[in-house]
Amino acid sequence: MPTYVYRCTTCGDTEQESPMSRKPESVTCPGCHGTAESAFTSPHLGAGSGTAFGVIDATRKSEDELTR
Repeated sequence: MPTYVYRCTTCGDTEQESPMSRKPESVTCPGCHGTAESAFTSPHLGAGSGTAFGVIDATRKSEDELTR
């Protein structure tokens, strides 16, 4: 079953497995219980978890701030 990424404006990304035929456009955020909208991402293909991607994004943000 595919894993989809949803983005909450308060908490960040979360992942959820859903059948392709029933993929919701939004889900309830597990952190704040707000709405997390479907995010367009590349396929994971075993590249890592949502936590790993969060660390990568935070590192990029820090690097961008240092190079300004």
